[in-house]
Amino acid sequence: MMVGAATPPQYQAVYRACIKQAAGQGAALMQATLRRGLAELPAQAEAISDVVERNLLLEALAVAREQQQVLAEAFPQALLAEVASAIAGDRASSLSFESLPLLADDQVQDNVHVVRAAQALQEAVQAELAAFEALLAAAQLAPAGDAQRHPLRPEVYVRALYRLARQSPVAATVRRRWLRYLPLAMAPELAATYVALAGTLEGQGVVAPPPAPAAAPSATDPSADRATQLTIRELKQLLAGEPPPLAVLDPTVAEPPPPDFTHTVPAAFQALQDLRKVDQLLLQLRQRQAAMPESAAGSREDFRRALHGQTRTPAQALGLEVVHVMVENLADDPRLLPPVQDAVRDLEPALLRLALADPRFFSDRGHPARRMLEQVTQRSLAWTSVDAPGFREFLDGLQQAVEVLLEARAAGTEPFEIALGALRDAWAEAQPRGRRGRERAVRALLRAEQRNLLAERIADQIRARPDALGAPAEALAFLTGPWAQVMAQARLSDDSGYDDPGGYGALVQTLLWSVQPTLVARAAHQHAHLIARIEAGLESIEHPPAETQRWQALLRQQRVLAQYAAAGAEPHISEPVPLPATPGTWLAPPEMQDSGFVPEPGRAERESETAGPESLPQPELHPGAWVELPAEGGDRLQLTWSSPHGLLFLFTQSGGATRSMTRRRVQQMLADGSMRVVSQHAVVDGALDAVARAAWRNSVWGG
Repeated sequence: MMVGAATPPQYQAVYRACIKQAAGQGAALMQATLRRGLAELPAQAEAISDVVERNLLLEALAVAREQQQVLAEAFPQALLAEVASAIAGDRASSLSFESLPLLADDQVQDNVHVVRAAQALQEAVQAELAAFEALLAAAQLAPAGDAQRHPLRPEVYVRALYRLARQSPVAATVRRRWLRYLPLAMAPELAATYVALAGTLEGQGVVAPPPAPAAAPSATDPSADRATQLTIRELKQLLAGEPPPLAVLDPTVAEPPPPDFTHTVPAAFQALQDLRKVDQLLLQLRQRQAAMPESAAGSREDFRRALHGQTRTPAQALGLEVVHVMVENLADDPRLLPPVQDAVRDLEPALLRLALADPRFFSDRGHPARRMLEQVTQRSLAWTSVDAPGFREFLDGLQQAVEVLLEARAAGTEPFEIALGALRDAWAEAQPRGRRGRERAVRALLRAEQRNLLAERIADQIRARPDALGAPAEALAFLTGPWAQVMAQARLSDDSGYDDPGGYGALVQTLLWSVQPTLVARAAHQHAHLIARIEAGLESIEHPPAETQRWQALLRQQRVLAQYAAAGAEPHISEPVPLPATPGTWLAPPEMQDSGFVPEPGRAERESETAGPESLPQPELHPGAWVELPAEGGDRLQLTWSSPHGLLFLFTQSGGATRSMTRRRVQQMLADGSMRVVSQHAVVDGALDAVARAAWRNSVWGG
């Protein structure tokens, strides 16, 4: 995706229109698919030599003929559900690497059919799909990296068919034949859909750049997964296996090429534990890399072959294959800068040696080597350029850690534990105020969330009061906005156990009386007291003085209007006071300063921005996700904390500065393109999921 400019709002609108258009055509697409399948597949069935398979296909076709109308009518809803799942960043958990041990045989069978059908359908519509995707990329609508490929890809259509089949009262054998044979019957209509969608984008002025000659496939393209012979059965066995004894390794065999360093292994670990002392070590490393620019790949290949000679079980050989494919997927991830990709490749020998002795690396997310690899790759996403501030220091520490891990040549977890601890210390030292700033921000946001949740309950109680039914909207906006915050703060700060600490609750009745013609007489002698109490209450939450004055002026105007109305006279208001903005979530100025809070729009503006039925679900961000702000030069932020009730998010920049927002604000920015997801899930998870995707396609399962 291009960096540096936000997606134009009209493109967001046309993108929503494209998805609505695709869903609207879902019924016709499924009707045409079924017509074609019912016309062409019986002949294919007769050509099948396996009598059982032939009869099962004919049975599936008979059921499809009976349910043809129902299936066509239900398909658009199934498609919309899968589109929503794709937009929200669902990793298709049933296909993820870590989910494999949890899958029963019937789930494996179904998913094999889904993956293989999606691959076949994509190949059948590749030309039309490529043209559509080029336009999505030109309009900066294609999602960045990760598992979030665009939500109209062929896999989503196949998953919609799978959802539809699962919801239908049919036998598993029928469901699997539908998945095996119907997707290709969908190809002509899906190709036409992509052509129509491309025309919609072009009609809005989107122009795709000319295709680059011999462009390499994207690392997130499912067709670009590394070639491998792995199967799902093998991966399930690997993840269920027990670690072999460390003694199977011969430490004198199959070592990687010796480094150009003379210090001993203990000395290497000492260097690793103090990553600030990098000058001589890194100078030698860079000199060696410059002198042998093409030797690394050959050395790694030699090392892999030598390690294969040490394997004692099929699981060990399988582990080596998984590590190699995982590393290649990581090293080709376009989100990682080239020096980080090189460091990941350099780390492969250490990971191979570890996998040979300890396959827990694959199944245990808490494994030190897994955590090191995850944290290094995740942290590297903070930078979009090798010249960005802080990247050189990050890379120096990473290169030294990799070099020492290679030199240590140890098969256990201890070297990775030391490396990870040293890197964390170096990162913390590079951001001396970062941790303290985040802790201060978290405290402020926790306090704000607690007060806002209580204020919302208080606001609901105020709206439900009988004397609030006839109150003007301006008075209710004040009472359910700033004044509810005042009452909530008083209750949270009070240890006395009083029902109305500070007496702020009693003012609600007085204010409601003062702004209603039928009740204003009851508050006739309390106006001065009312003004003073409002002033004191708003000061207790450090409400901005300018906003306080605006509210006082508005409420004074409402009292005057009520008095005129009670006397039956015409009001003489020369200039109405505008209603101050009322954010849905309010933070006090010190809380905003401590957390770098980005205010959300006022209530009226927010309601005007609320999308209608064409709105798209946005990714549900979780701590660890990286986002990019195109309008701010492509700055990247990592979601490092979300409040217990999900009301507030805290983001951190590479230099340690914090920025916080409400969940609603984040969702709005994602919807209008001013925030874009770079990585929703751990980079290593994506690389392992790619291993699983390749294995799914290599798998052949009956049923």
